[in-house]
Amino acid sequence: MNLIGYSAEAVNLSLSSATFHDGTTEYTWAQALANNKQQAYLAYYDSNSQANLSKYKYLSTLSGFDDTAFRNNKGYWIYSNVSGNLTLPSVGGSLNDETYLWNKLRFGNGSEEKGVADAVDDNWLEKKFKYTTGGTAVTFIDICGSTSFPDSCDKTNLSSWEGIFVKSNVDNLTLIRQN
Repeated sequence: MNLIGYSAEAVNLSLSSATFHDGTTEYTWAQALANNKQQAYLAYYDSNSQANLSKYKYLSTLSGFDDTAFRNNKGYWIYSNVSGNLTLPSVGGSLNDETYLWNKLRFGNGSEEKGVADAVDDNWLEKKFKYTTGGTAVTFIDICGSTSFPDSCDKTNLSSWEGIFVKSNVDNLTLIRQN
């Protein structure tokens, strides 16, 4: 299961525009489904303003699901049956060798913004993050970002193509990348 974010100039990109490359062959979305490379749907959380109507919904090219197009500024869970790369045309991405310092990350709750170290110190976040890269097992890492972390420091940079899972102790946090 992978979490991808969608943010692009094309506000509503059709899922049928996606392509999938499994390391040897590139497939259209329809071909990837027909060859059992991908699951037929992606899940996303619909944060409706009425709490009782908030629920997970599904993006698919098949009829009967909730949506057929990616929506700007949403995150999607995708399950691939094989490893590979999903490409969305006209959508940016990250390069293989990019890194980003933990202490440049910010978290906001709508009225206040904090750096990662302060967010941990003030119990907005857990200090241990789940981490995986290249399909390896998930491990826990201690983050670094300031002197407020006196104990072990496993990782000082985020790197492209790594998965980092942050456990939030408060609702409605937004992760903000500070350039």
